[in-house]
Amino acid sequence: MEGAGQMSGIHVYRCASCDHRFESEDFASRCPKCRSKVLLHESGPARTLKKGCRGRSCGGCGGCGGH
Repeated sequence: MEGAGQMSGIHVYRCASCDHRFESEDFASRCPKCRSKVLLHESGPARTLKKGCRGRSCGGCGGCGGH
């Protein structure tokens, strides 16, 4: 069984700040080049909502992508 926030597969991200494109085996939270938190998920398995998540931005939430 895989941990929360992780799925098998390669994810491709592009940084909105510096336009750096990179691959990751799990969900990235920062650009490895400029450390920006604004990433565009271009391909790979999508995140799934956690149990009890209503798909909104929640205080203290690590971010499910449901906004």
